[in-house]
Amino acid sequence: MVKMKKFLTVISLASLLFCGGVSVKDSLLPVPTVQAKTKYAKAKIKLPARYTKSALLKAYQGKPSAKFIKASMKGMKENTFSRTNASESAKDNRTKINPNKLTKAQLQELTSFSLRLINQARTQLGLPKWVYSSGAQKLAKDIAKEYAANKRGINNGNHYVAGIVRACKKNGLNFDDNYVEDMAGYYEPRTKITMTTMKKNIYFALKQMIFGYTGPNEEAISKKSYYREWEHAGDLFNTQGSPHDGDYDYYGFSISKVGQVYSLHFIGVPHFAVIDPKYNLTFQVHS
Repeated sequence: MVKMKKFLTVISLASLLFCGGVSVKDSLLPVPTVQAKTKYAKAKIKLPARYTKSALLKAYQGKPSAKFIKASMKGMKENTFSRTNASESAKDNRTKINPNKLTKAQLQELTSFSLRLINQARTQLGLPKWVYSSGAQKLAKDIAKEYAANKRGINNGNHYVAGIVRACKKNGLNFDDNYVEDMAGYYEPRTKITMTTMKKNIYFALKQMIFGYTGPNEEAISKKSYYREWEHAGDLFNTQGSPHDGDYDYYGFSISKVGQVYSLHFIGVPHFAVIDPKYNLTFQVHS
């Protein structure tokens, strides 16, 4: 099979001080004092000047430059939505959701939110935007079902490849490995959280993957030793040293739960595979 993506078993465990979330391995950390006045603003991802495609490619290949690591540290520090009291709206603060039982509208909102952040970063690198796909969204849901049914998740430390392959074949994609999923996750004992908290979980997960940060929370973002994994970023930005660098994906998003651990499934079906009959048997971009 033509090289499309490389997914290592180093998975992001997203957790937030803001909402009291922690990684599976950590004890509960204190929630920072929230300012009296809440600020409303759309979450944004801004890439530092030295975060470039060429620098990312070297990092993806395991040879990050000192300047690129410094840029990644700056990115973790300056993109603050996940660790402040800012939210996107008063409605998000009021709306309580069950991440394991999202309504269609809630899932669509979170899918659009995550895609918006991915595309903000891609645009800054001069890359074409990923495209929302109802077909990819169905695939994302089927992948989440595979994880939940087989009691697999982020806490297992790797992707559930057998389930991903089954879901891909069910949706008409002739893949024999994981070529579609980036995954992050978080621990949450509460059944319901606010939409703001959920968006902060997603924001931190994406920020963590983009900037190669492997810490379980934001307390260690100033420690250089925690910046060491850009395989996820290479996928999110289609920058992996393959013939298909610069391509784009069709996107869907889902959440699964096992115990008190939630896994976030960021699903991207490569455009070049969709138009290749070797890989696309019956997959429909818009189902």
